[in-house]
Amino acid sequence: MTKTLFARATGKENASPKASLYERRKPRPTRSGIFFILLLVAFLLAAHFLNLFLQWTVIRLELAHGPVFKSPAYSFLGFSLFNQKEIAAIRYFKNSSQPTRIFGFFDFLHPAIFAIWNKNEMNFIDLGPIVMDVPAGFSRVSFLPGSVFLTQHDDKMSLKCFGDSFGGALWLSFLTKKSIYSSPASGKPLVVSLIVNALEKSRYLKIPYLIYFYLPLLMIVFFAIRYGSVLLMALFYYVEMFFLFDYRKMFITIPFDCFFKFTNWEISDGLVKMAAMVMVIVFVLCAAFGLWHWKKNNLSVWEKGIILFFILLPFFLFF
Repeated sequence: MTKTLFARATGKENASPKASLYERRKPRPTRSGIFFILLLVAFLLAAHFLNLFLQWTVIRLELAHGPVFKSPAYSFLGFSLFNQKEIAAIRYFKNSSQPTRIFGFFDFLHPAIFAIWNKNEMNFIDLGPIVMDVPAGFSRVSFLPGSVFLTQHDDKMSLKCFGDSFGGALWLSFLTKKSIYSSPASGKPLVVSLIVNALEKSRYLKIPYLIYFYLPLLMIVFFAIRYGSVLLMALFYYVEMFFLFDYRKMFITIPFDCFFKFTNWEISDGLVKMAAMVMVIVFVLCAAFGLWHWKKNNLSVWEKGIILFFILLPFFLFF
């Protein structure tokens, strides 16, 4: 009898206490995961908009400080969402006394849009990255991701790419197959002649490429020193940039332009391609080294977020 009572008492002491109804509940992991995803998307969208604003700013500065050809006066309206009335009033400039007028603005999808009234049949008009001939009348030139631009005049349109990248070529091929960019109803495509401005000789147009190359590199090196070599996985960013953007300008001709000018070295195109490929291989090896350390480290949520941010960033810069 005594043994039975002792066993019952011992069982009650060893039994785990019941959870109180008023005990604070631990936060669900799904909430932190949703917050992490929303924060990551917010940073990527902010980078996308800042990139659009950067491209618009350098184009505006390039044209404001003297276009290549003698062009008419430009009117830079800025972000289209804040200038709806001004953009709607562009059509009324048809009866203006000025021979040619150019209005520029940008939106969430286009780094630059130019609405052009050309009454004087000017042969070429400077639009920043390109110099193109614009037919008489009203034309609309919209810059799209991947160095692609769409020219619309009456019921005709023309879609062309002025860059040299794998991503731009694929994007142009995709757009040409879409119904909205197919052959116009008239069946006559718009013939457009253009001259591509050299970014290396521009004071402003090369700034985005300098930021694309040096700023992420400095940030990734800082994070690798601060949190460990596993953060080198973020260098996969440069592998994606190699295919999405013009790899010659991205890795060699623009980032090291000052060095080539200082040494008076005219590097050949073949050597530029080889040097760019070697540089990408180095970035791949460094990223693989960081990936090898992935299994040895228990990464925090913020460290994973940093790596994921840089891996997804090229797509938000491209589009």
